[in-house]
Amino acid sequence: MILSVHATFGAAIASLIPTHPIGGFALGFLSHFILDAIPHRDYDLASLEVDLKIRNDVLDVICKKFRLIKDIVFVSLDIIVGLCLSFMFFFNSDYPWIFLIGVIGALLPDLFTFVYFFLKHKSLTLFLKFHSDFIHSKIFNNMGQVFGIFLQFCTITILIAIIFGLRSLY
Repeated sequence: MILSVHATFGAAIASLIPTHPIGGFALGFLSHFILDAIPHRDYDLASLEVDLKIRNDVLDVICKKFRLIKDIVFVSLDIIVGLCLSFMFFFNSDYPWIFLIGVIGALLPDLFTFVYFFLKHKSLTLFLKFHSDFIHSKIFNNMGQVFGIFLQFCTITILIAIIFGLRSLY
């Protein structure tokens, strides 16, 4: 799933139990894996692509840095959209930080994956295998980008409707 979907759903889950921030964080973290198990298509990060030609010229270095900057901007916008949606729908003036605790919990697994790709630290290898190989659905690997985003939008809309339905019971 894209980060804004994870963030919004993490905030929604945490908002259900505003007096239990540790539970909100844990449920946000677990929600990441549940959402990733739903068939979807993630956007590709150009900075993680492996070049077939190994060159050490200045142009190659500039291209790699440009791809990294482009990815950072794109991912940052995705996170900002998630934070804005989370704040708009799930901010609670009595517990102002609970939505953010859920967002952080929900985004943490992808942060671990990001750290692994750049540091290749062995302590994250088992987590990466669990997250990337076991949890992520391989059913719709070849579906188009637009359809994948549409499916995620539908998923988050349904989940938010369910969450608001549960909140109205209180």
